Amino acid sequence: MATIVEKSFSEKLQHIYNNLHLLTDWQRGFLESIEKQYKHKNKLSVNQLSVLKNIEDRVSPESIVKHDEWVASYDAEKRQDAQICAEYYKETGYFTTLAARILIDPEFIPSEKSYRKICENKYAKKVLESSRSEPKFATGSFVLFRTTAPFTHQHQAGERPCVVLSTDGKIQSSAKGSKPYKVLPLGKTTIIKCEERHLKKFRKLKKK
Repeated sequence: MATIVEKSFSEKLQHIYNNLHLLTDWQRGFLESIEKQYKHKNKLSVNQLSVLKNIEDRVSPESIVKHDEWVASYDAEKRQDAQICAEYYKETGYFTTLAARILIDPEFIPSEKSYRKICENKYAKKVLESSRSEPKFATGSFVLFRTTAPFTHQHQAGERPCVVLSTDGKIQSSAKGSKPYKVLPLGKTTIIKCEERHLKKFRKLKKK
């Protein structure tokens, strides 16, 4: 077991507690645990000291400056991208805790590392690309479902043309052409939610 000077330990804790916003929930819980242990036993294990050192590095002056620069750079575009990706990951089962925090707390700013994890992986890039792309079919235009569209969509529409009601919404897939649409088959009252890749332009039959 390793023993540390109490004053040094107290100073370390004070500095860390002054910068708790830089730590994860797990790291905060760890600090509470070792503080109680140290008050009782007046020492920490080698492994505990190692973790404490990692936490100290996270709240070093250099890390604080870097964090402040990241917060300053977290503009409306990054916030919107994070929300789009959070909506996608909320349904996939990945990054669920981070996604929920982004969606629930409008003031929350994820760490740069967390932001890159959820917004800059290959799947997130496809989601953002679909979100930013201009719709191929304008609102009010007429479309048909492709033969590759889900059977339920084809069954609901039959062979009827559909009118495009909207071209926005929550992206559910990282596939190319996943921009969400709401369409209404002519003569029907039930709106169909689908993706751009499932649609094609309706071309009127030429009169003979």
